[in-house]
Amino acid sequence: MIPPVYSEDVLAPEENALLAAEPSVRRIYGENVADEIYSDLSTTQYRDLVAKFTENGSRYIFDSTGATQGANYLARNYLIQELESLSNGRIEVNLVGAHYNIVGRLPGYLPGDNPVIVISAHYDSAERSSGANADGSGIASVLSLVRMLSKYDWPLDIYFIAFNSFFTFIPRSGSPEVADLFQIQGIEILTMYNVDSILLPDPDGEPDELIQIGYSQEGPLVLTQYHEGQYWAETVAMISNNHGAGVVTPVPHTSFGLWGGSDHYSFFEDGFTGITCLYESGRNADGTTSTPADFWNNADFDYFLGREATTAIGASIAFTMSRRYGAPTTLEYEFSNGPGRFELVKFVISTPTTVNISSRWFGGSSTFYLVGPDFNLIEVYTSNNASAWEPTEVFNELLTTKGLYRLYIENTHYGSVGYDVSITYDSDIDGNGVLDKNEYWLPQSYFTADQDNDNLSDADEIFLGTDLNSEDSDSDTMDDKYEIDMGFDPNDAADGNEDADGDGLTNAQEYSGGLNPFSKDSDGDKIDDLWELTYGLNPLVDDAALDQDNDGISNLEEYEAGTDPTISNLGLGPMIWLSSPLLVIIPIVGYFFIRKKNKEMLS
Repeated sequence: MIPPVYSEDVLAPEENALLAAEPSVRRIYGENVADEIYSDLSTTQYRDLVAKFTENGSRYIFDSTGATQGANYLARNYLIQELESLSNGRIEVNLVGAHYNIVGRLPGYLPGDNPVIVISAHYDSAERSSGANADGSGIASVLSLVRMLSKYDWPLDIYFIAFNSFFTFIPRSGSPEVADLFQIQGIEILTMYNVDSILLPDPDGEPDELIQIGYSQEGPLVLTQYHEGQYWAETVAMISNNHGAGVVTPVPHTSFGLWGGSDHYSFFEDGFTGITCLYESGRNADGTTSTPADFWNNADFDYFLGREATTAIGASIAFTMSRRYGAPTTLEYEFSNGPGRFELVKFVISTPTTVNISSRWFGGSSTFYLVGPDFNLIEVYTSNNASAWEPTEVFNELLTTKGLYRLYIENTHYGSVGYDVSITYDSDIDGNGVLDKNEYWLPQSYFTADQDNDNLSDADEIFLGTDLNSEDSDSDTMDDKYEIDMGFDPNDAADGNEDADGDGLTNAQEYSGGLNPFSKDSDGDKIDDLWELTYGLNPLVDDAALDQDNDGISNLEEYEAGTDPTISNLGLGPMIWLSSPLLVIIPIVGYFFIRKKNKEMLS
């Protein structure tokens, strides 16, 4: 963690926490919320952020001394306030270096030193330019992702960085300060998404190549492995295709025109891996950079691309942190295909693995094509029909080449067909030779240790957010394991006083008595639990046929009659008429009727 270096107008985290109560956030483990994130940003929201950020004009400074005043100073304080506000106080904000780089950290819930994810852009602009595209577009991405990602509790730290002094007399002066500090602090970067100008597409470009994501093919000293660069770029391309408009294309740094010219390069120079940079495909046609024309309402700017690049980054982060210990990677997609149409699903292979592809569909014939990273056709599957209820195995293929694979689904039917496709495979995103399902960002010992002996491993407790040293984390008298098994919240004491089955017994009372909290009649003897407890019967034993008070009336009959099973109903006199139902009254009335008839006959 970077030590705090607070300047004027910057609140320490404990002070900021007083500004707003932190809302409930969802802890993410083994859950892929990529779709949620992809739908959590509109083009209008994104454009408005660019307009707001650039409204004070040029943020240019000649050197670091200019950062203490003017639009650069105002922009910095605005960003600090937005990082704190959009994250509801969850982000720890620091200023780093003489150039006032802003570094915000959204803490992950895992203990120990784990790799981090970085999202970055620069907040200064060229002289006499408001910098809407360079780099208001990148800052809008950062702020959007702050809002979207802060709604969740992630396993790993996420850093949001706004570099300063990109356009200074000595270009790119700010980012080396942050890169050097990360190196000094020993912070390991899993992947970095640096966002530069992204609003101008190549007018002659292909629809799936409007945003480029550059990655390193070789490191400063040695050849970089696939997972240290290419994997991360291809994952963003996969997510962009499967969840969005598919506008992102991976580009090796040797063909990426901005590789040595943006802030990510400082981290690359310092030996960090997993570094990527997103940039517009229309770079050669962009005449707005460093000019007054770089204004937010420029008609040539395509804000939809900014939105797509931003959500692709966020959804890629969600996909990366959806890993579950012991489980392979699984992708699931639902879509409808018109007659004669193709649907494309992409997936990234990072280690030799057998890929299982299955699908449910109904409505007619379909053909599936499995295509490799080099666009080589691997396999074809055709079916005239399939079940809409049971999945059909389409492919079960051993794939050994790392890269971005494509699954084309062709509807050869005369009508529209709906598909539910599942792709399962093993991954090894860090390339250490251990499958991701066999390791997590936790020491292996956490999965076998159980400090509080509550039958939940320490790893499970961390994933759940429960107390590793207490069997009852929320002190509601129900053990954590029991609450998990029953679907209650082990971190919410309120559910102890709730009554899930509406039988008059709280969930905590049901737990204490070993009863079923979702049934009014735990033993199935047709007598409610509360009634049995009230009259000393056993709600876990079928005692319906027994006669507790030996009055010839079973416990079940007493329950149905509403009488007390502990007090005999015989010999109570006429008052029994007022309290006993027909079951008791009929024999008594019958007795008096027969007696009267006998008297009449004798007379």
